[in-house]
Amino acid sequence: KVKKAVQDALGGVLFIDEAYALCKDHKDEFGKEAVDTLIKEMEDNGQNVIVILAGYHAEMGKFLNANPGFRSRIAFNLD
Repeated sequence: KVKKAVQDALGGVLFIDEAYALCKDHKDEFGKEAVDTLIKEMEDNGQNVIVILAGYHAEMGKFLNANPGFRSRIAFNLD
């Protein structure tokens, strides 16, 4: 579903509200796969889509820490 969402947004914007809900905790295998897929799609299609991840500050911090390379792939962070 994540890959399809990114593919559908090519040439535009993908807005994910409450993005932290993609990955509940470190034991959430589905969530980990969703985050890994999102990162891969952001890498592969970064020139063709803008991805906006929104959510509460504390929850988003945990979400971004779900994958060690996630933060380095985000160009801007607004609090």
